[in-house]
Amino acid sequence: MGRNGNNNHSRGNCYNGQNEEVIVNPSQTVLNTTTNQRVVRNIHPTEIVNVNRTIIRNENYYPVTERTVEETVVENYDCGNNVNNSSNCRPFWNR
Repeated sequence: MGRNGNNNHSRGNCYNGQNEEVIVNPSQTVLNTTTNQRVVRNIHPTEIVNVNRTIIRNENYYPVTERTVEETVVENYDCGNNVNNSSNCRPFWNR
């Protein structure tokens, strides 16, 4: 609005016919700021893992036993009729 209460939307200078000058100044800007506050909750979950460990120890043993075997081998010879001469003996196989 101008000085006389008249709305004048033109820019620059104009005359209203009574030798009166109306000067329209550039608009002033009034900035009304509304600030809203917001809460952001950052959740950082933590997982705890409890491990119950059982260790099985396998022990392997290899005991060694030793034994002695008594072996008897029977060989039969035919030595003829002379008891004092063993040079004539020949192997005798049982049938």
